Parts: sequence; structure tokens; C-alpha cells
Amino acid sequence: MVEVALADSFKQAMRRLAATVTVISTGDGSNRFGMTATAVTSVSTDPATLLVCVNKSAFMHAHLGVGSKMCINLLRHVHADISRAFAGQRDAWERFTVGDWASDADGIPYLSDAQANLFCEVKLAVPYATHTIFIGEVIHIRLHELVAPLIYQDGDYVAALPVIADIG
Repeated sequence: MVEVALADSFKQAMRRLAATVTVISTGDGSNRFGMTATAVTSVSTDPATLLVCVNKSAFMHAHLGVGSKMCINLLRHVHADISRAFAGQRDAWERFTVGDWASDADGIPYLSDAQANLFCEVKLAVPYATHTIFIGEVIHIRLHELVAPLIYQDGDYVAALPVIADIG
């Protein structure tokens, strides 16, 4: 029973770890694959590198590997419908019908009005337990002027607001 209690406590703790919602996308021009992810973080600035954790049971997992290219699309506060579609509310082949998607020269799909699109080449894939940690070196970035992230916190979507400093 200790393991069940630990697993439940871990899940409850992670609900308190707010994160920007992303959609990870890949493809070859004619085939596109994508999934919602919050397990994304920067690793290094030199070289610019990100890590993405993908469940081995996810449909997209088979389409990522060393040498493959992907785009990490940082969602804006108005993209909850896109997040839901890529989190499984739509079948894999229907997901790209939600939102304004384009493709780069390599055929990698990206959300044209995302906060940022970070195009990466996967340099390392490390399996661990139920997931694989993909390390991607950033090769190109597109930025949207407005910074207004879609945040996932306590099992729901929220928007970020500036904190007014208490100087008194």
C-alpha cells in the first residue's frame, strides 16, 4: 500500500506544478503527428536544447527517434481547444483540423499563432520506466509578439497574470 500512497501523492504534487501547455508535432509533409505535453523543459542554451517526455504507449512515440525532427509549439491562453484535441479528444488524423497549422520546409507541422515554435532535431532518446526522454537541439525558432501562455494547473487550464509586487 505504500507504493499506491506514494503514487497518489506524487500525482497530487504534480497537479501543483503549473506548466505551459505545448503541442509536440512531427511529420513528413503528407503524414502529421502531434500530442499535448507539459513535460517539456529547457536543458541548455549552448547548444539550445529542450527535453520532451513522451509515454511509450502514445501513438506519436513511434514517430520520434534520434535524427527525427519535431516542433514544440508553446500554446497561448486562447488555445485550450487545441490542447484538448491533441490530448485525445480527437483521433490522431483529426487533430490538425483544430487551429491554424502550417508546415516548414522539412514538412514539420507548426501552429502558426503559437507563442513560440521551437523546431528541433532529436539528438538523444533515453527510455525510462513508462516514458522516453527525447533531447532535441533547437535548429529554428518562430516567436509570436504576445506573451500569454496557456497554463495547466491542478487538472485545468489557467492563464498567467502578472504579480504586483508588494513594496510596503
